[in-house]
Amino acid sequence: MALVCAALPARAEYRLSDRDRADIARIEAYLNGIETVRSEFVQLVSGGRVSRGTLYIERPDRLRLDYKKPDATQVYASGTWLIHVDTALEAVTHVPINMTAAGFLVRERIRLGGDIAVRRVVRRNGEITLDLVQADDPEEGRFALTFAEGPLRLKNWTVVDAQGVTTRVDLISPAFNVAVPREVFVFDERKYDRELQ
Repeated sequence: MALVCAALPARAEYRLSDRDRADIARIEAYLNGIETVRSEFVQLVSGGRVSRGTLYIERPDRLRLDYKKPDATQVYASGTWLIHVDTALEAVTHVPINMTAAGFLVRERIRLGGDIAVRRVVRRNGEITLDLVQADDPEEGRFALTFAEGPLRLKNWTVVDAQGVTTRVDLISPAFNVAVPREVFVFDERKYDRELQ
């Protein structure tokens, strides 16, 4: 988890340089130029659990994580909810999307400032990482985005929650601004009606 280890301790002070601010503006413009993403992914969670699957994003507000077996999880986002589905237990959980890192990725307009603050910019081995926190509650958790340079390209993100659990998602051969069928994002809640009543 080099990305997280490179981040500052929560209370350390870091001043953004002119170069940092220029890179932040460049990355913000890049992210706002992404309308869709289709990518295979590998997810690593603290403790060594590894999952694989396919990620779909259509901004604004739509996301799908389609995990491969044996993982029994599916994740959908549409509008105001992030929906976690455990297909083995047939259990469904709804979480307000603005309380998740996914909410940041699928915003209509991504702004690196305001409610999401850039705490540090790290440059290493042809990559640039932004260490992000919620401006009004920086102790609640961290979110880091890593990009390849030349040309700029989103590579992965890491979420560290308030309990210290780290989840890293690496994109494998991502395709940006490609057609994604609308049905990919459709979650049929009727299949799980008994869990939702």
